[in-house]
Amino acid sequence: MNNENGFVLVGALLIMTLLVLIGISATTSSVLELQISGADRIHAETFYQADSGTQIAVRLIEESLGATEGFTNLTSDGGFDVLKDPDPDIANSTIVIGTKDLWKNEGAPNEPKDADRDIAYFPKGFDPATADTSLRTNVTLAGLTTTVEGEGLQMVAGYEGKGKGTAGGGGKITYTIHSRHIGRSNSETNIQVAWLHVIGLELEGRY
Repeated sequence: MNNENGFVLVGALLIMTLLVLIGISATTSSVLELQISGADRIHAETFYQADSGTQIAVRLIEESLGATEGFTNLTSDGGFDVLKDPDPDIANSTIVIGTKDLWKNEGAPNEPKDADRDIAYFPKGFDPATADTSLRTNVTLAGLTTTVEGEGLQMVAGYEGKGKGTAGGGGKITYTIHSRHIGRSNSETNIQVAWLHVIGLELEGRY
């Protein structure tokens, strides 16, 4: 009972076992943190791509209003009307135009799908063969035209009935834009925004 030979070895083994358990726990925690960080990055990336789809839609709405005959300066790729390299800072980026006369869309937009979209943005480039599996942003939009109430003012100068008149008013189109980005690891973000266009303030059509 008084023989303590081998106690140091047993103690060392216990300490090593404890250190191994601590190491496994730290490794598991690190892997989990990396997975969370990666998922958060993909979520943010997908969100901002969907948001960029709304910005593209606004630009194309304004330009289609400036050229109501529709987009004419388009190229064809596999039967799709496309705008190649619309963003000079992003090589191979492509916009697919599903509806040439965007300004005519009325009412509420449909849910943006691969088979039903007014605009599609492909940041990595467009290939008709892999279009339904690539990173892409599908956009649908529609507008509602309303009148803006005006006001009149008669300023009499000199004698009654003679003076200066002013009036204001006009029309506006409120577009609802629905953007959906399908990103990495099957991530998906939907954004819906409203854009107010004042009739008479159209951009010059470039396409």
